Amino acid sequence: LPLMLEDSISSEQMKMVEFYEGVLLALDSLKRQGVSIDLYVYDSGNKWASIQPILAKPEMQQMNLIIGPVYDQHIAEAAAFAESNGIRMVVPFARQVDAVFTNPYIYQVNTPQSYFYSEVYDRFFMQFPHPNVIFFESPEEKDDDLISGFKRELSYREVPYTVLLADTATNKDTIMTRLDTERQNILMMTSEKSGSLNNMIPIFQLLVRDTASTKYDMHLFGYPQYQVYTNNHLASFYEIDTYFYSSFYTNNLLPEAKAFHQKYRRTYSKEIVNRYPKYAILGFDIAYYFLKAMHLYGTDMDSRLGEMKYTPLQTGFKFERVNNWGGFINRKVFF
Repeated sequence: LPLMLEDSISSEQMKMVEFYEGVLLALDSLKRQGVSIDLYVYDSGNKWASIQPILAKPEMQQMNLIIGPVYDQHIAEAAAFAESNGIRMVVPFARQVDAVFTNPYIYQVNTPQSYFYSEVYDRFFMQFPHPNVIFFESPEEKDDDLISGFKRELSYREVPYTVLLADTATNKDTIMTRLDTERQNILMMTSEKSGSLNNMIPIFQLLVRDTASTKYDMHLFGYPQYQVYTNNHLASFYEIDTYFYSSFYTNNLLPEAKAFHQKYRRTYSKEIVNRYPKYAILGFDIAYYFLKAMHLYGTDMDSRLGEMKYTPLQTGFKFERVNNWGGFINRKVFF
């Protein structure tokens, strides 16, 4: 990990430290179950440094698992080393890992966008089999890749959709003319940013209240960032019946999540930084999942991961091999 111990403290460095703290808590949990682990930790430095001196250390060839690295050059170097030495390598952060398509030892946790959006669309139509989608777009912002692909998918499936402006001129009466009593009416912003959402939420609330006695089935569908916006909009999200997709999600009401926060606080005398995702929980989930699987299945891990019984605190795992000669990509989506 780029702990960059010789540099001044930065937010990126603190993320890595928090991730590592989560890994240590996972090792502590596994140790209590009788699992013995030898842990080696290396500071990979900044993105311009080579990690070849680390890979040249004599103990590296004896590793069973590598977690990391972070930067593209380091990933390429470590992937080549892992393949030549038959070592499984978990890439926790990068979304674009070219080596996963040719290297059978790589596990990519962060799903590439093209794969991820495909999963989102499939899950969306499972959740809403007969949708009528109303997009609300801001004139200053172009459609992102998710929305562009969504519109193509809707057209391909011959599903009706409408585009309206995301401003107060688009009042509830305008929206009501686009609702359909025979379909699930999906309200969706075309940007993950909070500005236009803040403008539209009061209008959506009026819409829901004014149609409460009618047959309209209505939902707001949004982005992973909505779990950050719950600090300001939780009651509104409930009222509008909000769904969002995400590759990371923590239900803080679950006993396991509460226990983890308490253990982190007790161990490190601080709170987990409130960011998306929470890096300490990411470190815990990844280390616990892979080391437990390695403990249970050994060299059969690749073919038996689906048997793993683990309820993640934040990161879901659904690994699929990309082709007959490549590695694995995580295709888990939370709704």
